[in-house]
Amino acid sequence: MKAAILVEPKRIEIREISAPRVGKGEVLIKPARFGVCGSDVSFYLGHRVAPYPFLLGHETVGHITALGEGVTNFEIGQRVIVEPNYPCGACAFCRAGRGNICPNKQALGVTIPGCFADSFTAPAEFVWRVPDEISDADAIVIEPLAVSLHALWHSRAHIGDTVAVIGCGATGLLLIQAAVAQGVRVLAHDKFADKLAMARKLGARVVESDDIAKLWRDENVTVVFECAGATATVELALSAAPRGSQVVLIGLSSAPASFVPLRLVREGIDVIGSLIYDHPADFARVIALVKEGTLRPSQIVTDTLSFDAMDRALQLATTGQSGKIVVTM
Repeated sequence: MKAAILVEPKRIEIREISAPRVGKGEVLIKPARFGVCGSDVSFYLGHRVAPYPFLLGHETVGHITALGEGVTNFEIGQRVIVEPNYPCGACAFCRAGRGNICPNKQALGVTIPGCFADSFTAPAEFVWRVPDEISDADAIVIEPLAVSLHALWHSRAHIGDTVAVIGCGATGLLLIQAAVAQGVRVLAHDKFADKLAMARKLGARVVESDDIAKLWRDENVTVVFECAGATATVELALSAAPRGSQVVLIGLSSAPASFVPLRLVREGIDVIGSLIYDHPADFARVIALVKEGTLRPSQIVTDTLSFDAMDRALQLATTGQSGKIVVTM
């Protein structure tokens, strides 16, 4: 089968590889579309080391082509998406309902080979049927939407509140769309004008002030969402967050960031992290919101390329200037 293989940093090759065999409790899926994620970009740039050659990819919509032993809740031909993080279900964190931080978690295209290919397998437990009301264009963005909604649902943001979003990539834009739909006012901040234009179209007020801290105080910001995953934006979020507010860290910055603990303590600023989503509740809720038309995540897609141009798609994603990038089979 044809697959887009990362052979070394900044080099994707379309190769012929052996097709996977569907195992017990699994389904075999033929993808129709793929989404390019920030984690794919990290591997592509070499910031995260892969066991080369490696098959990337975890965002996809496609059709089931085979059922493994014991799978009775799906049919061949059904259109599906995949929840690509597989917690073990047995550790203390999983038993406490915190599978998103399971230390034994397997992740498609991260710890195990991904889906950028003609076909791939996934555990049936983590596969979701796509309702007829949802287009492929929206279905391909459901997984990153779940990341954004998980952060929103775990924050202290309520109807009528004003929140700030730093970083208007896919995560930030989807969070903006979801927050506005739930009656939350959003102030958006990013260094790229095109991304701010998208944020404005989704209902956010674009922030251009040189004094972010004063603006956020004057606007009574209650929650700051850091979605960029850079040291500078983490430091901005922690230093400019108003008294009594909450900072939600979603971006995955691996570099140290400086902050003043005394200020956080004295001004009652809470800091939490938000990682992926809860299994299985979050995916079920997100699919329902898209099905009923409350959210249209495809609005953040800016570029669509063919599978043979996967290397170009990842190059484009490294610029940070696009919204969501989608690849079609």
